Amino acid sequence: TGAGFDGRNRSKHTMTIHRVDTFHSAEAALRQNDLKQSLYDQGGILMDKVLVTLHGDEHRTRRTIESQLFRRNFFRYYESDVFPVLLKETLNQFLDHDEMDLKKLGYRIMVHLSLSFAGIDRIDGSLEESDAQHRLLIQLGQAATIGQYSGNRQLILDEIATALCEFEERFFAPSRLRREVLIEKFHRGEIEETALPRDILTILLMNEDKLNMSDELMVREVAFFYLAASHTSVHTLVHAMNEVFNWYKSRSSEASELKSDLLLLQRFVLESIRLHPSSPEAWRKAEENVDLGDAQAVKGEKVVVDLQTANRDVEIFGHDAGCFNPMRQLLPRVNPAGLSFGGGMHVCLGMNLVAGTIPKLGQTPDSDSQQYGTITLIIAELLDRGIQPHPTKLPEKIEASERDVWKIYPVIFEA
Repeated sequence: TGAGFDGRNRSKHTMTIHRVDTFHSAEAALRQNDLKQSLYDQGGILMDKVLVTLHGDEHRTRRTIESQLFRRNFFRYYESDVFPVLLKETLNQFLDHDEMDLKKLGYRIMVHLSLSFAGIDRIDGSLEESDAQHRLLIQLGQAATIGQYSGNRQLILDEIATALCEFEERFFAPSRLRREVLIEKFHRGEIEETALPRDILTILLMNEDKLNMSDELMVREVAFFYLAASHTSVHTLVHAMNEVFNWYKSRSSEASELKSDLLLLQRFVLESIRLHPSSPEAWRKAEENVDLGDAQAVKGEKVVVDLQTANRDVEIFGHDAGCFNPMRQLLPRVNPAGLSFGGGMHVCLGMNLVAGTIPKLGQTPDSDSQQYGTITLIIAELLDRGIQPHPTKLPEKIEASERDVWKIYPVIFEA
């Protein structure tokens, strides 16, 4: 599309869609404050008015409040203190067969992290409870991708509604009550603030007077963080593991060597994220007339930011931009993950948690402070436990989705 903009006029009754698909034009579009998030409009049953779909002052206020969670070296604390314990507990509990579906195992891992992050307690710690939380995560997560689903959407919407009720009654309500008791003790001076849980639900409850959120919206906001912290990570995990397997397929060295070189493994993960963004597109709606460089989006028109194509822009990432190459030399100020974490007001809050800190060009990372991200740590642990592609069962992708999503990814574990 030349400079990266393609205004498509089909008829006077059809909305004009502007497609942005070069790196610089996509980066600029993501920073346009007059372009409103619209990717999740079809999933409003859960996504309406949650952080990712808010705009303007309302979005700024809630994001500022929720960003308080990330004080006091939050991501370093999670990566060094919280996540390793959760990871080993999960693998010891569920890695009980020589062969497994990596996607299913990924959800088992991320459920525990996302529960901790969102502020949902495990009530009794039973296997049945863990199964229920895993199931609810899958069911609720459909709200974020329903816009790209070509099957029967009403069946999915009904399933989401049922799952949301179960989530609220079984898990949200008791988790909220426990935090309200602790917050009251804090206000009475009986405990220090450091004794409060470090999660989204606690932050919301501590700032109820500023947010004026209904109970129903608070349930959806916490449910959104529950699914957002999991689905994108599982997507990233399976793609990155697949790229690692393929990279070493024709090489004399072994993938297992990566487990002792976390910085290199992080480069594998970031390169995979560039090629496989969780959403291939970002959809926006023009709130005012917006200058897109070579075109103008009139108020009310749709702008599609093609992240997957922009992330493969040969002018930015070289002639092999469409190929996996963790050794790629990057231009200054270009994120090795491309635009996969978004930009502008909707840049991913949990980027550092998933991907770690990005070393600056030419800078040697400090091993004591470097964060590698949860995906790097998961893959390193799986490699240490002998993960291999399944020798006879092939992975499959979901055909009904426009997203590049794995349906199953069979693997084996060799001692």
